[in-house]
Amino acid sequence: MTDVPFAANLAIYLGAVSLLLAMATLLFMLLNRIRRTFKRLRAHEIKHISIPQNVLRFLFTIIWIMTSLAILFMAAFVQSFSNFTKEQLVAEVRCHALEDTSEVMLMQLTPIVDGEEMATEGFVLNGEQWALEGDILTWDNWINFAGMHTMYKLTRIKGRYLDIEAERNRRPSVYSLVEKEDDPQWRWLYKYGYRLRFVDSVYGNTVYTYPSTENVYQVFVTTSGFSVKVKETDS
Repeated sequence: MTDVPFAANLAIYLGAVSLLLAMATLLFMLLNRIRRTFKRLRAHEIKHISIPQNVLRFLFTIIWIMTSLAILFMAAFVQSFSNFTKEQLVAEVRCHALEDTSEVMLMQLTPIVDGEEMATEGFVLNGEQWALEGDILTWDNWINFAGMHTMYKLTRIKGRYLDIEAERNRRPSVYSLVEKEDDPQWRWLYKYGYRLRFVDSVYGNTVYTYPSTENVYQVFVTTSGFSVKVKETDS
């Protein structure tokens, strides 16, 4: 997946350079033809002009321009599609309910930073679902197109009950994933980030699902926040 944006960027650069060269060539041909025509008119010279040769050169340059435009637009489409549908893997979760009760879960969280697995942490959660919380900053579309991806910060793990009364009355289980919950940078972004021209939104986001003895869950950050999927295994 990481090779696609690089290949698209390279194709965009090559297409843009090729287009500039083709346009410069066409401009040179037109100016040269105008200059030679005026020179002959001033000298009152009437000579045979090789129309087929000039037409072939002109057609070749037009084809060159159209090909460069096609490469440029196709590469831009591939890059934009890749950037707007990008899913960055940020964590893997293994979670299963303990045998003695369905409302106590053992969870293992493995954060993934820049494609590298960090140390796995274990948590005992009360509830019927596990939940992962974090901070999200999404960029304006043109920033996404340029290659910037959603900023995030994983902050908490907790257990979740389906019944609201159980959520209110039973013992909660919440764990912090950061040393300092009140991060001044994120606090500032929550309050004033919407005023920045290149920021689309700043908000908190939570994903949750049921534990499983069979499945490993992958948590992704996308252009719209966190998402969770079952990890595909080779069968």
